[in-house]
Amino acid sequence: MSILSRIKSILTAKANAVLTEIENPEEALELSVVEMRQKITEVKKTLVEVTTVKKRLEGELASIKDKIKLAQEQAELAIKAGRDDLAQAALEKKQDLIAQEERTLLEVEKLQEKVAVITQSKEQLEKRVSGLENKNEELIAINKAADAQLVVKEIMTGVSSDITDITERIERAENKIAEKSARISAMDELIEVGSLDDLGKTDKIDRELKAIQRQSKIKEELEALKLKTGKVVSE
Repeated sequence: MSILSRIKSILTAKANAVLTEIENPEEALELSVVEMRQKITEVKKTLVEVTTVKKRLEGELASIKDKIKLAQEQAELAIKAGRDDLAQAALEKKQDLIAQEERTLLEVEKLQEKVAVITQSKEQLEKRVSGLENKNEELIAINKAADAQLVVKEIMTGVSSDITDITERIERAENKIAEKSARISAMDELIEVGSLDDLGKTDKIDRELKAIQRQSKIKEELEALKLKTGKVVSE
């Protein structure tokens, strides 16, 4: 095998491997049915063309037979008329027509054999397509079941890349939740020992202090206003 032939074989094998990998079984089944129906259409077209030629030759054969009969009659009439020359010419014509008849008959027989072969091929294709169409749904169901089983097996064995991604995503979520919980616990512990102020408590104390300061200020302003107006209220 030459180097070019080996390279061609390797490339063809790799191409077939890639096609096998990416080919969808269900689509492949549907495509096979469509292509086989196209073949049946082509076979039918060829059958019509061959049969048409055969019919034309059969028509020519019938015409030759009539001409042979006519040449025989002409020869007999020429003999009766004492025209041996014309009779001989008619008989020569008859022999030529007989030779033509034999050739045409042989062509018709060959075409008839072709028609039989083509018809048989068409029937075989139609039978095969019919069987494939009847089994198509079954094969698709089997393929879907196989897909489901494969998914389950991949999940159970951890082979599926999708399952690996999901598992990693769950682990990241769990880590984030655990980190938040740890942070909350740490802050509670620091607040408890006084290392951190409880912002909620601090805000409450500030509000109470501000309220006391406000009431005291209002009271001072009220006393000053009373002194200013000369109205002193004994306590």
